[in-house]
Amino acid sequence: MHTVSRPENLKKSWISERPRLVIGVILVACLGPFVNKAVHTDDALFVWTGQWIQGHPFDFLGGRVNWWLSATPAWATNYNPPLMSYFLAGVAWVFGWHEIALHLACLAVAFMAASGIYALAQMWCDRPLLATMVAIFTPAFLVSSTTLMCDVLMLTFWIWALVLWERALARGQCWWRFVGAGALAGLAVLTKYSAVTLLPLLPVLALLRTRKLGWWWLGLTVPLLMLAGYEWFTARMYGRGLLFAAAHYAQSYHAGFSGGWEARGIIGLAFAGGSLLPVLFFAPWVWRWWTLLAGGVVVFGVWLAVSRSGSNLGLIHPWQNPNLMNRWDFVFQVALLTAAGLHLLLLGTAELWRQRDIGSAILALWLVSVLVFAVILNWTVSARSFLPAAPAAAILLVRRWESLRGNSLSVASMIGPLTPAAAIALTLAVADFHLANSARTAAWQIISQYKPANHRMWFEGHGAFQYYMEKLGGQAMDIERSVLQRGDVVALPWIGYGRIPLPIGSVGWVGHLQFRPGSWMNVQNAGERGAAGFYDANSGPVPFALGAVPPQDYYVVKVFSRVEYNTRPANRQEVLGGGLPVYTNASFVAEDKRTFPGKPEAIKQSQLASRFEAEGKIQEAIQHYRAALDVDSNNPVVLDNLAWILATGSRPELRKNEEAVRLATRAVELTDGTQPVILMTLATAYAEAGQLPKAVQIAEVARVLALLTGQPDVAAKIDRLLGRYTARQTAGTTTVP
Repeated sequence: MHTVSRPENLKKSWISERPRLVIGVILVACLGPFVNKAVHTDDALFVWTGQWIQGHPFDFLGGRVNWWLSATPAWATNYNPPLMSYFLAGVAWVFGWHEIALHLACLAVAFMAASGIYALAQMWCDRPLLATMVAIFTPAFLVSSTTLMCDVLMLTFWIWALVLWERALARGQCWWRFVGAGALAGLAVLTKYSAVTLLPLLPVLALLRTRKLGWWWLGLTVPLLMLAGYEWFTARMYGRGLLFAAAHYAQSYHAGFSGGWEARGIIGLAFAGGSLLPVLFFAPWVWRWWTLLAGGVVVFGVWLAVSRSGSNLGLIHPWQNPNLMNRWDFVFQVALLTAAGLHLLLLGTAELWRQRDIGSAILALWLVSVLVFAVILNWTVSARSFLPAAPAAAILLVRRWESLRGNSLSVASMIGPLTPAAAIALTLAVADFHLANSARTAAWQIISQYKPANHRMWFEGHGAFQYYMEKLGGQAMDIERSVLQRGDVVALPWIGYGRIPLPIGSVGWVGHLQFRPGSWMNVQNAGERGAAGFYDANSGPVPFALGAVPPQDYYVVKVFSRVEYNTRPANRQEVLGGGLPVYTNASFVAEDKRTFPGKPEAIKQSQLASRFEAEGKIQEAIQHYRAALDVDSNNPVVLDNLAWILATGSRPELRKNEEAVRLATRAVELTDGTQPVILMTLATAYAEAGQLPKAVQIAEVARVLALLTGQPDVAAKIDRLLGRYTARQTAGTTTVP
């Protein structure tokens, strides 16, 4: 075992004598400001499961959850074991389901995890407090500690299992310590399944330490029996074992990238480097300058060659604006974090080669295990998946620093690299905090402003927005069974998973809310300067990127035609076996669809007008449209056609901009804003009248409404007009392609 020989000045310092107090103070200072953070991303699944457990303690994944466009059994939706939800249920049983109480409890969990890291570092390096600080200030640890998900609790169980296992190996093969360590390891897996990949570390460590079988085999059987029991119980309860169900889900819904496994490997390295970022800041202290220089030249030389070749390596999905890889600043960030991931692997390899001891071997194997799960086995790459590697990376870093510099390390040299690492991790926590709270605020504002008194408030989207909308009385859209009545209102977030299409003409525009979470770091989705996906690499090839979080847009529409959804999954056999439903097309019945029948004489005049317009006889067309309106003044089709000609006529003397605005406005009123094409006419009329801000605003409304109602071709035409308006081009030369 690595012996502890602290320098004399550190032994007498106040900090070194009270390490856990220091850890607690730092965690309270770093996490305290976020205790009122809104339920965010997958937090909702853990909270809902906890609420269900309070009423059904032995049926932890009963009930149904609308997470994938339709309500499905919770056990087929939430692919996480139940211990975190049991923990939340226990906290809420005492303090209630308040965000502050839940986050304070999670802060206590973070303290237990950090204390475990310190205890393990005491055995494996000489400066355990430094190793603990490095682990705390990794983005993976700090941001994950502000969530209500299972990652930090899993790490807590795992790290203390390893501590107890090491103590058992060092203190005479005490069987009950091995059993206790095995039980903690089993609890880690029942908190998050990914801990399975860490279990082999226990027997490997025991064999390297003892070179023989011993009582440790008894400890190893404990987590295996716990997992077998869990699999048997869930198979009896839900018809399938949930551990293997989670493995099947990860492989069946494995996120792919256009660049294939090469792209996934680069993304994995970038996520490893970004999630464990403090290791990079210590690089100048653990490598010789010429080594750093050579490594930097090689890495950035390769990236420069790739960028000059015009390849984006398939790191970004086509729908996430692949042109971002043409921005040198974003490419530099991707290259830097990829280099940080390579540096992490080289650090483990170099330390193993230098020390050639058991501690270095276990730490290197630990890193590889986490990397294999995060990049190869998990359904997507995320920063959360790299959290279990934070203790290993931190201890490896400190061991190398000690082996190179011995006792010459000063407090200043330790604080120097930690400061920027802490600043970035806290900035990311702030960005994630604002992003989460924007969804909560949006739900409150939408409910208070738009919820109808005698009708339902529907919504689409999942995650934080879903959690708060349901909490405030909203009802989630269900593509299999929802029935929308006239007068109902629907709220739709623009960024999020999936979207249930609304029938053409069934809804009209009501309002738009936009929230801009304040931060100069992006942690989720594609913005103007970069794409990041802290929780899911499908949103970006790095866990965070410079630039503000993209605006969060929410649109509200009113239902004007009864719609009954009756979509059936395309994979019904898989659904019957517990798989997630896949919907290729939405099926619905739209009743009492609004039509605008015209009077016979008005129809006759309108047909004549259309014929003259096609022949280029614009003045004659205008005359016949006016004649049609004399007979039927409230025909929106005629109003729209005449407004378009008066706004865009080829002969300037025929244009009447103010009248075009008036006619188009009336057409929009008569159709309740349900027709994107008519809205486009109004936008064009405003543009011709010189009112570009109104033109841009209405064109944006028309574009969004066209997309919401499944009219991509109309949306594309409107988008082209919108581009011209925003470029302050006149609509006099604008024609609809």
